[in-house]
Amino acid sequence: MINLTAIFHAKTGQEQALESLLVAMLTPTREEAGCEGYFLFKDKSNPALFMFREQFVDQNAFDEHCKQPHFIKLLNKLEGVLVQEPQITFYDELSA
Repeated sequence: MINLTAIFHAKTGQEQALESLLVAMLTPTREEAGCEGYFLFKDKSNPALFMFREQFVDQNAFDEHCKQPHFIKLLNKLEGVLVQEPQITFYDELSA
């Protein structure tokens, strides 16, 4: 299983534009065959910070996600909207 978070920080005045771009990712990504979970959050104390929590069945499913037209479209529209590159962090699931 592939588990990750992706954090996006909007430039001042670009918060709504970024939110719209990210929300547009939800439905098509959730419909991908290998997507197990895809959730978007907005920071309660900072409306410029957004986080995806993502889960894909395996590396191949994640790689396919990164090739999808909606993903490529997002990447092409982020220029000028973000303070910095998205922060992507991968996690290993722990169990008791």
